[in-house]
Amino acid sequence: MALAALGLNAAAALAAGASKAQPESQGGKPATSEQPGSNASPAEAGGQAASKAVADVEHGRKIFQTICTHCHRTDYETSPVGAPGLRDVMERHTPEWEDQWLTSPAAFAKRDETAKALVESNPYGLTMPTLPEMQDPRNRRDVIEFLQTLKGD
Repeated sequence: MALAALGLNAAAALAAGASKAQPESQGGKPATSEQPGSNASPAEAGGQAASKAVADVEHGRKIFQTICTHCHRTDYETSPVGAPGLRDVMERHTPEWEDQWLTSPAAFAKRDETAKALVESNPYGLTMPTLPEMQDPRNRRDVIEFLQTLKGD
């Protein structure tokens, strides 16, 4: 339960930061690529266009530092809550695997043996929560891009 609360607090922090960064159209509403005269990029517009946009490693790093570091480390060491260290994680899993894991770890573990083994390996019986931030394809894509920078020593 505490893990889910961390995700919700982080969601509020990210939402506050994201609302400041969004371009505005007339009327004070965030601009999207569907609005006439919009300067928003496909990534800012969200949805399917975001999943095809270029990944933003710095945005991924910011999300990771805001949310993921509550439980994960960027080295090889297991964290105090039993979450695996994420150094070289992209050598262990494909981006597609990570995308499914980040979307809903518990649901993915029901259909993927590697994910199930990962959940079962936690010494405290904890499962990574489904995080609201990870329901956005852009956020998942950017976090995965950041995870690819966590290589070797």
